[in-house]
Amino acid sequence: MSKPELSIIVPMHGEDLAFLEATIESVKQTVDVTYEIICVDDCSSPPIKIDGVKMLRHDTHKGVGQAFDTGVAEAKSDNLFLMGSDIRFLPNNWASESIAEADKHPKAITCTTCIGINKDDMDIESRRNRSRRNGARILMFHDHKAHPKKPTNFRNILECQWLSVYKGESKASFEVPSVLGAAYVMKKEWYEYIDGWKLHRSWGTLEPMISLKSWLFGGSCRTAPSIDTAHIFKSHGTHRTQNHHLVYNKMLVATLLFDEHNSQRLIQFLGENPQVAAGKRMFEEVEDEVMKKKLEYKEKIVVDVSEWCKAWNLDFREEVVSL
Repeated sequence: MSKPELSIIVPMHGEDLAFLEATIESVKQTVDVTYEIICVDDCSSPPIKIDGVKMLRHDTHKGVGQAFDTGVAEAKSDNLFLMGSDIRFLPNNWASESIAEADKHPKAITCTTCIGINKDDMDIESRRNRSRRNGARILMFHDHKAHPKKPTNFRNILECQWLSVYKGESKASFEVPSVLGAAYVMKKEWYEYIDGWKLHRSWGTLEPMISLKSWLFGGSCRTAPSIDTAHIFKSHGTHRTQNHHLVYNKMLVATLLFDEHNSQRLIQFLGENPQVAAGKRMFEEVEDEVMKKKLEYKEKIVVDVSEWCKAWNLDFREEVVSL
């Protein structure tokens, strides 16, 4: 078999089999390039099997980031399409346009235009003019001006917030602070250079981690108005992340990608409660490994995170405010 033009990576854990089969069928019915589908079962019970795709399985529950890493390691194509198990497609050349986008911006992660659908309204065509999003900003030290409805606590530090709805007419991709929307295209070479989601756990703080890596390592994040995908938003997510895992992931990002002063400010800003304490204990178990990885990343980081925040008008506080 010749090398596929696109490797489509789909992590999964505990989803309904019929739902997953519908996801795969949506890919097959609309993809317009040669492709492979790699599904990574993150230790579902019972194990998931889907005909017509390459199935990989974790023996323990590692989370979506490590599931993507597992799938990418097996990918044969130079082009990656990373997607959630809850994405649906239109026959709109999304695959060929994704490859063209990756070719044009080989050091970028590009998110598709996210059309929000739900189980009560799965009509993508009718929703595409009412529920469209293109990328996100990152709430660094969560400020109420940026998102007054969200409480100021550890859950909303180093977290993504949708950008205002894009109303421009241009179909050309453009830069955004962070990807969001569960459908991303990039070169495999760039994914490997930024080291994927190494050391990440469970299912939280995914987009801030990979987006900051791409920017700080000398690349970018983009969004493509011309590439539509639909995301099924659920009232209750399938992948529930325990709070101490969220704390761990935020500590991981702060430690790996920020200088010592600012990483400590972020960690202090997480506050103190039993959930934060449990996350800190989890982090301490792998701290030596994290610090080795930090030294590796220090050689790759070419953009100062505080200057990057200022360029995007993101909140990067000079003083720690107690929670």
